[in-house]
Amino acid sequence: MASEAYRRTDRPFRERLRQRRITPRQIALYIAALFILALAQPSWPTFIGGCVFVVLGLVIRAWTFGHLEKNLGLTTTGPYAHSRNPAYLGSLSVLVGIALAAGNASTAVGVTLWIAGVIGVGVFMFSYMPRKYAREYGRLKVLFPEQEHRHAIHVPHFWPRLTPWHSGDERRFSLARLRRNHESGWPLICIVALAVMWL
Repeated sequence: MASEAYRRTDRPFRERLRQRRITPRQIALYIAALFILALAQPSWPTFIGGCVFVVLGLVIRAWTFGHLEKNLGLTTTGPYAHSRNPAYLGSLSVLVGIALAAGNASTAVGVTLWIAGVIGVGVFMFSYMPRKYAREYGRLKVLFPEQEHRHAIHVPHFWPRLTPWHSGDERRFSLARLRRNHESGWPLICIVALAVMWL
């Protein structure tokens, strides 16, 4: 069962793309992204600040997926020793960074983009994540009940603890694992988005 689940995560990208269905929520997300790119009015200070948030988010996500082995065991090392949901923490940082970089305080459009960013963060935090948590935690409790309970006792739900919890697992970051989790495309997407936004 575990090896079969692992093979599913290691399928060729084109095959996974063909089988993926685009949901109305994803369509709305793509439209919002195009809206932000088309109307972006960045200024130097906030654009640089936004880039810092984006880079931080991408580093957190890369660190996360360099430790994560989907469905093969509960990951408790690396960023998972600080937060039970580090990938979402990284995504939030990227979202904040893109919104901050797109707007400015000097024009109505720039301020509107920041307001749209605040709304987007709200939707992410209070609509998207609770549904994802319910589904993913339910699955983890079935697959790894004792590990999941122990992890939950020591590690915060979302906002990270400063000192890592030591579960006893000695897993280290792996570039091969990062590639298997198909995370390498996100930096390129973000670089292109920020370049389009600035130009």
